Amino acid sequence: MPILTLQDVTGQNWVDCTRLSLHDDQLGYVASNVATIAESKYEQHHQLRAIYSGEQLVGMLAYCHETCPEDLELYWIFRLMIDKDHQRNGYAAGAIKLAMLEIGQLGGKRIRTMHKPENLAASALYGKLEFHVIGSLEDGDTLLEHNLGGTKGGGSLYS
Repeated sequence: MPILTLQDVTGQNWVDCTRLSLHDDQLGYVASNVATIAESKYEQHHQLRAIYSGEQLVGMLAYCHETCPEDLELYWIFRLMIDKDHQRNGYAAGAIKLAMLEIGQLGGKRIRTMHKPENLAASALYGKLEFHVIGSLEDGDTLLEHNLGGTKGGGSLYS
């Protein structure tokens, strides 16, 4: 199996990221990659990552630290999408684990994310990765948090 990597979204791959797509029944679960890329041009703290399996682009992920108030120990994974032709291959879990390592190296101690309550695949994925439900957001999304614990400085999430 090719190695999974997170790479910056750049002038060379952003158009390919916008061409990634979801199954029709998933369209309401996540904002478009176009919107995420556009938003990142005005939110300089947003970190966009193209998800590659070997040389193949398979998805996109975005995270940022908390800004209101600024908290460099709290990060949000606010976008995760795997192209419909590459789902069910472990890429989502692998990409989140890689993002967790990056965030830990940046000094993050906790990671929050959210998903639509009806998104059972996301619920199972985050549960498997030891995210815990801590409430709901104003829009009804389920709010989850993960404590990075010992991952700062390059610890392994694969053990």
